This record gives sequence, structure tokens and C-alpha cells, in this order.
Amino acid sequence: MRSRKPEKLDVPEANVLPVMNIMFLLIPALLLAMEVASMASISISPPKLCGAVCSKSEPTQPQVEPLNLKVFIRADGFSVASAEQQVGADAGRARDSSAPTLPLARPSAAADDYERYDYAGLEAMAAELIERYPHEIRVSIGAENDVPAQVLINTMDALRGGECKLAEFAAGDDRPQGCYFYEAIVEAGAG
Repeated sequence: MRSRKPEKLDVPEANVLPVMNIMFLLIPALLLAMEVASMASISISPPKLCGAVCSKSEPTQPQVEPLNLKVFIRADGFSVASAEQQVGADAGRARDSSAPTLPLARPSAAADDYERYDYAGLEAMAAELIERYPHEIRVSIGAENDVPAQVLINTMDALRGGECKLAEFAAGDDRPQGCYFYEAIVEAGAG
């Protein structure tokens, strides 16, 4: 008996090229439409509901200027700047702008001597500032290129406060006892 060859079926292939061409044109058009739609939108906010509370005139609290505390770590100490322009015990006195606000506590030639910086003085300055600006939690920290990372970490610890425990602290809670500036932003660049 002869073996029979299976018959080949002619199955036409789908031509997807026209569909791909349409999609190729539609994608940029949809992206452009999304851009135009966002520009044409109008932002609105619902009215605030208030009953008898709004009719009572509450004394307005004076606007408190933000501190904008900035600490720059230099090879010869800390430079501290804020909205007050000069902070610390000698505020208001004319000073050399090239000198650090807090010079080194112990001058040392060794680059790995991390304790040569005046962390206690920086923490005392943070405690003094937090008394005048109790609503502030943020500090910007910058450093020269040759400052070791351990000095940056010790600086953040001093600005946060030695007694500060943030383990059980959640966002929105009141400032924990003993905490000063616990939200540090490390910035790049010279100060």
C-alpha cells in the first residue's frame, strides 16, 4: 500500500502591515492630544464649607518667616547661614565672611580625624535656633569635595540632636523631645 501524502492547505496569511501603519501614526497623535488636553484644563477647587466657625473672627497669627537653615562643611569648620543671615552667640557682630561660623574644635592635619569638628557647638546652635523657630524641621547640608562621609553623618546627627529618638516617630506627629532639625537635605555644590 502506498502511503498518502497529507494535503497542504492554503491558509492565507493576515496582512498586518496596514494596521501597523495606522498604529504608527496614531501613537504620536494621541501623545500630542494628551499634551494639548493638559494645557486646556482649568484647575478648580471646591468651596470650603464653614458654618458658625467662619463667622467668629479669630485672631490671625503673625506670619513666621522660614529659617532656611544651611550648613556647609568646610575643611576648616562649619559655615552656618539662615534667613537671619547670622546665627549663634555672636550674631550681629561684623565677621570675616571667609571664616567659618564654627571653626574646628581641634585643628588636626589628619584627614581621618572626624572628631576635629565642633559637633557640640553645632548641636548647641541647633538647640538655640529651634527655640526661636519651633516649627522648622528641615536643614540643607553641603560639603566640600574632600570632606569624608563620616563627617557628613556626624553633622546630620548633631543637627538632629543627641537625645533625639525617631524610631517610633511618624510623619505628622509633634516634634519628638530632644529633636532639632531631623529632616536633612544633602545638597551638592559649593556654598
